[in-house]
Amino acid sequence: MLFTLLATALLNIFVTSDINHDSPTVYSENKINNYDVITISQSGSLFYSVTNEIIDSVNKLNSNVTFIGRANVGVESIVTLNNDVKLSTLENYLYNISLKTIESSTVDYFYNDEVSKVIKNNQLVVSSLTAERYNLSINDKINLIGMNNEPLEITVGMVLKDSELGWFEGVVNKDIGYKLGIYRNIQAIIWDTEINENHFVELYKNIKYEKVKYTFRESNPNKNWVLPTALVKEMFGDFQIKERDGTWITTEPSWREENIQAKKVPILGTTRCHRLMWEPLEGALNQILQEGLADTLSIKDFKKSGGCYAPRRINRFDAGGSISRHAWGIAIDINTKSSYHPRVVEIFNSWGFAWGGTWTSPDEMHFELRDLSASISKTGS
Repeated sequence: MLFTLLATALLNIFVTSDINHDSPTVYSENKINNYDVITISQSGSLFYSVTNEIIDSVNKLNSNVTFIGRANVGVESIVTLNNDVKLSTLENYLYNISLKTIESSTVDYFYNDEVSKVIKNNQLVVSSLTAERYNLSINDKINLIGMNNEPLEITVGMVLKDSELGWFEGVVNKDIGYKLGIYRNIQAIIWDTEINENHFVELYKNIKYEKVKYTFRESNPNKNWVLPTALVKEMFGDFQIKERDGTWITTEPSWREENIQAKKVPILGTTRCHRLMWEPLEGALNQILQEGLADTLSIKDFKKSGGCYAPRRINRFDAGGSISRHAWGIAIDINTKSSYHPRVVEIFNSWGFAWGGTWTSPDEMHFELRDLSASISKTGS
């Protein structure tokens, strides 16, 4: 009874009222859009215990499930079919790209036959922005360095729109992912002809970890969304990196010299950021000053443990080697020991920043630039 009441209450929060269908749906092909879907995720990656509890739940429900993986891997070089070198990196440096992994046995549900065939054939599907950025063509061979530091050569089998890839830079099957050391799963996708209360009762009964996120039907998007990596590179530039200690990295000198600057800004004093940060950051800080909220920002915290440009990987959880937006100099941490005044968050939002306080894994000190048009419209008015 307890689980039933809990699931019913949560359904009222997460599930829209159209769970009961007026007429049966005709399922004519094995595509995910023909089914009801629950997506389960958590900060970083799904714990192995959560993964096993999901599988156990799905087996009891006689539903379907697949697991989506993700991690960043290094790009060392790109050669053509004729072994002509298209791209190579500096000594001890690598480019980084974000790869999605998907099970070959279920890939047909998520992509059309042509895309599925490429993935099943152990080839790489790359996004159009990524292909353009690295001058990639079909049949090019990319030499990757996995999370396990093992090299792997893979052939580009297809170029697909970023939106169709879910804003990953590339997709491979799970077997290729394992060779690259990608064992982490970021999502479980459950589907059935109809999702009802029994699914949620079973999941909440079996999954012991309370901080998993369930998404069903139309969910309200997080207003503090951030740019996918492909668009971050498009707007703020791409760079090679050199490893330092597993967390801290060295960014490519030419990119750093062109883009990272030191400047004195209102309230906070001198800091180092990406050159495109100055207008929105100064705009937000000046407005905070004008509204009499400067004393709500801790200069002491900022100088001691905050800051803007910090070349490192995300280390708050198992982030799959993701590069922090601080490495681009487009994020800033100010109140590292205390929360922000709600109006301060609103001001930063209005100047094109996302706030980390509402994320699945909250990062309340963090503001991240995602929209340059906000400052353009404000300063141009």
